[in-house]
Amino acid sequence: MYEESKLDEARYFYSRIVSETDNRQNLIFDLSAFLSAARSVLQYAFEEARNKPSGQQWYDNQMASSAVLTFFKDKRDINVHIQPIQVGQHTSIQLTDVVHISESIHIKKFDQNGKLIGEYSSEPSQPSPMSDIPPIVSHRFTFPDWYGNEEVLELCNLYLEQLERVVADGQSKGFLTK
Repeated sequence: MYEESKLDEARYFYSRIVSETDNRQNLIFDLSAFLSAARSVLQYAFEEARNKPSGQQWYDNQMASSAVLTFFKDKRDINVHIQPIQVGQHTSIQLTDVVHISESIHIKKFDQNGKLIGEYSSEPSQPSPMSDIPPIVSHRFTFPDWYGNEEVLELCNLYLEQLERVVADGQSKGFLTK
């Protein structure tokens, strides 16, 4: 019944997580809100489905069939009841330096006897103007206890997709209302 509303809320906080990858503290705050909103989708689904024939079994099967759903359920519970959410951070910094080269030419002309008969030198060319290339900094956030290679953003997006699938499946089977 309220699953779609909480899905929208979770999508909102996911968009905030994506926009805060350069600010760890804000990312953590948004991740905490995302976990609560996303978990509410399943809590509403459970409450709505459990009193319908086979509803409890349908819900239990949904949870048992997804390591991602179970992982995030536990993450939210830990975040709310034990300690704030923990994520690892890997920061990459790419530095670029530019080498400027100036060139000139010096030519000496000799006759057959080795006597210098002419000489030419060009003026050194002006190097191109210095360009300041800022470093490229990127952050990758991970859950230390997730067994896969997905980083936080990928895993949260996968969680959203699975929540959408659960809601659509529950609605198509009559366990959840639209």
